[in-house]
Order: sequence, then C-alpha cells, then structure tokens
Amino acid sequence: MHTCPRCNSQFTDGALCSLCKRHFDFACSGVTEQGYRKLGDRKNTWRCPGCKSKDHSPQTSHTSQGPALSLESLQRDIKVILLKLSPLAGLAEDVKGIKAEISNMQSSLNMAHELISDFSSNIKALDSRIRDVEESIQVIPSLQAEVARINQELCEKEQWARASNVEIKGIPAEKSENLFVIVSKVAAAVDCPLKKEDINFVTRVPSRKPNAPKPIILCFNNRYKKEEFIAASRKLKTLKPDELGFSTDGRIFVNDHLTVQNKNLLSKAKTLAKESNFQFIWVKHCKIMARKSPTSPILTIKTEKDLTKLK
Repeated sequence: MHTCPRCNSQFTDGALCSLCKRHFDFACSGVTEQGYRKLGDRKNTWRCPGCKSKDHSPQTSHTSQGPALSLESLQRDIKVILLKLSPLAGLAEDVKGIKAEISNMQSSLNMAHELISDFSSNIKALDSRIRDVEESIQVIPSLQAEVARINQELCEKEQWARASNVEIKGIPAEKSENLFVIVSKVAAAVDCPLKKEDINFVTRVPSRKPNAPKPIILCFNNRYKKEEFIAASRKLKTLKPDELGFSTDGRIFVNDHLTVQNKNLLSKAKTLAKESNFQFIWVKHCKIMARKSPTSPILTIKTEKDLTKLK
C-alpha cells in the first residue's frame, strides 16, 4: 500500500519516479495506467511532474553543463511526450477497429435494406393475390347458384326425356327372354292390354342393388297410354312374379322411370315423411308428391331445398 505524496490518498498500484523514488497514483502522476503499462523497461526512467519541472528551471539551464543538460532534458521531454502519446496509438487502432465495425454494420444494413425491399415487394404481390381471391370469393355464391340452376335444368330435361317411360321391377331375367311377351303379361294382369304399336322400345337396365333382377324399362309411344298403364298397375296394388308364370317369390312394382337424382330425392322424402308423420308420399307424372293428411295441401318436392317442407 502506498500514499500519494500529492493527494495523500492510499493506493496499491501507481507510477514510481526514477529520480525522487516516490510513488504517485495515476491521477496525480500525469500518465494513464495504460500508458504507464506500455513503457515496459522505460518505467525505470519515468519521472514525476515535479522532477520534470526541475530540469526546466533557469538555474539548471545556466550551469556550466547547461547545453548538455538542456539536450538531455529535451530528449527526456520528448520521451515523456511520446509516452503520453502512446495511449493515442492504441486509440488509433481502436478507431480503425470501430471504423471496420461501422463498415460491416453499413454492409449489413445495406443487405437488410435489400431484404426489406424484397420482402416489401413480396408483401405487395401477396396483397394483390389476396384481393383477387377476395373478389373471387364474392363471385362464388352467384356461381354456386348458377351451377345449381343449371343442374336442376339438366335434371328436369333428363326427367322430361323419361316422361313416357315405365320402370318395372321384380321380374327375374331369363335367357332368350322375350321382353314384349313379358310386358304383355304384365299389361294383361293389370287389365291394360298393350299392342306393339303402343310401345317404342323395351329393355333391361342395370340395377342399383347388387344381385337384384335388372329392371325393365318400357317406353310408350303415347304418354296417355303410359299414364293409363301406371294407373291400372297401382289399382291392382299387388302383383307377384308367380302370377306371370315365374317360379320366384317377391313382388312386381310398376312406377315412373325416375332419374337417379329424383330417386335419391324420393328416398330422402320418404324418410323425412315418416319422421314427420306424413301419411302420403307418391310419384305422379314423374313428380314427387307429399301430403300429411287427406285434408292437408299437396306438396311438390323438386329439389333438396323442398325437403324442408316435410319437417
């Protein structure tokens, strides 16, 4: 522990004068700690400010050894100045480092600016696409309504093309069968005889149920004759295959030839009618009808939306 001769403060580390041999703290020594550390071996020649001032006094400069002492003093002063400037050398290096860091930061900022510019362009493009999507979304409801309308028109046209057709289910298929003979037997059984000129064509079509007999489609040349045949078949109510000479059990059904869409609609309507206690659900002129009671109004089911009438 040392006591500074100038401020009388206690300190552990400071500068030692090579002439007066006194220890000074760095605050009173006139040299920074960093500068003093950089002196190295030159610490042995370091002098305190008091000793330096003696070398520049008038008495010293007028002694017999004045010129030599003045040169030596000048050299020592130069050394002191260099020592004081030595921290600035380190500071210059620090400044170079700071400049390099600033340059790197500037490069990073330029890169960041480019990235932000690209990101901004992408955001603008994305915003434009979002606006396009939003505009498209606004059009979707009208397009959906238009598609639904077109589908309904197609279904109605397809059903209209089947308006003269009758679908007969429950008759087993046999090899080398004569479909005209079969439908003639059905017509005779329901008391509505048919002539060949009444029929446009008769054929079997694939069944929607696996392992079930293929339905027979009977197309009439006259729609009134078709309606007469349907009415006669429903009046009979029950017709079995064995009554026509077939050795199978079951029941024969004679109905309008509905499109697949209308068949599905009829199935849903029957389910809802049962749940809502509707007493009557039937098909007339290829149209689905419903009635809750004998005195209630008749409802027509054309689309899925019309099913709400049954709830």
